[in-house]
Amino acid sequence: MTGNQEPAMTKKDFSLTFCQVISALAVVMIHTNGCFWDFSATEDYWFTANIIDSIGYFAVPVFFMITGITLADYLDRYSTKTFFKKRIEKTLIPYIVWSLLAVAFLLATGKMLPSDITPAWIITSVIWTSNIIAFYWFFGALFVFYLLMPVIASIKKEEKLKVFKWFIIIIFICDVTIFFVLKLIGKYPEVIDTSGIGLGNLIYIFIGYYVYKKPPERAAKIIIYSLAVCGLLTQMIGTYMLSVRAGKIDEMLKGYANFPGIFYALGVFVLLRDIAIRIEKNGHLKKFFEMLGKYTFEVFLLHWFIINTAELIFTIDVKNLAYRLLFPLVIYAVTIAVTWVLRKIPVIRKIVP
Repeated sequence: MTGNQEPAMTKKDFSLTFCQVISALAVVMIHTNGCFWDFSATEDYWFTANIIDSIGYFAVPVFFMITGITLADYLDRYSTKTFFKKRIEKTLIPYIVWSLLAVAFLLATGKMLPSDITPAWIITSVIWTSNIIAFYWFFGALFVFYLLMPVIASIKKEEKLKVFKWFIIIIFICDVTIFFVLKLIGKYPEVIDTSGIGLGNLIYIFIGYYVYKKPPERAAKIIIYSLAVCGLLTQMIGTYMLSVRAGKIDEMLKGYANFPGIFYALGVFVLLRDIAIRIEKNGHLKKFFEMLGKYTFEVFLLHWFIINTAELIFTIDVKNLAYRLLFPLVIYAVTIAVTWVLRKIPVIRKIVP
């Protein structure tokens, strides 16, 4: 690819499907690696947990990039009314239903008491997307992106790259850099962190679209990959050293709207698309990943249930390295099986679009 090539945006772009599949696996790997948040400077598990968490950190940013790529030009395909109808059917309704099913799960397993649940609590929890299932914070950012997308999509196509470049620069200075400096001088807790509702993460919408429409040339890729390696190592080694010194997890170098996360995610996205070009030449591998790509959203929706159900049925050492690395593959397989069945049932299939 050269910088002059602008790929056509189609729903069947294999490179994006491949990115989605790898990112979905990475998301699950991060969550089966939850022992990362149980810090220990003396036990070996946290050393590997820090490595796994850092390596998988690209997952959600890459999904945000794909969101920008697939939706920023939605007006070429349908109206804004249709856009919101699709988002409600494919995202909002499944999110609400599975959140309520999670409440039922917590009640059935005794992790919540009926007295804990009131109509006000349910409404608040659905609005504050991470309240019931912490993993679902992703939806809060996604819904903000959806609300902003009509404005983004209305920018003239011939002006989008120029405008998006300025958005990237502005967010990088006003959000990423300023918040990093505030964290550096110890003032970050005193300010409002907007990243939870997606404003800081908005940079990925613009970066994804820009890089997709204007693929980097060889020289640019070398710079991108170099920054990605620096971002990964900075987060991995820096978090380890800062956490050991503090005696607790130090999140100075964490955060998706942070230098290490942005550099790393961008490099991984570019790399995955290059890998996808090679895989696409192998018909069997391409069909395999296209099949997996039909279930990436369901992996997001269901993996919390699968992890918690497994912990109820089996005695699992969550610090075991084999569990943290291999169970994501099991989760993906179970998700495919469950989704395949649910999609056969009228009405029910609407919650696994």
